[in-house]
Amino acid sequence: MVIRLDRYKEPPVTPRDPDKMFKLIRASFNHRRKTLSNGLSTDPSLGLSREKVTEALEKMGLPVDIRGEKLDLAQFAELSDQLC
Repeated sequence: MVIRLDRYKEPPVTPRDPDKMFKLIRASFNHRRKTLSNGLSTDPSLGLSREKVTEALEKMGLPVDIRGEKLDLAQFAELSDQLC
């Protein structure tokens, strides 16, 4: 089996703060069994309240009990922009 990876010439998403977006993604997968709002609100490096995360998810039209693995890269970028 051969796996081929092609690199993007331009990033597929352009969040306002790429570093914050990648921290958000890491925090989303730190706690495997937690919902996204619980995982992000308990990560001390982000300093987010559960209410703020829940509000951002609702604005995006996502369920508040969604898990990190359900979001695609564009949704993580949008969530990051909302929480900045």
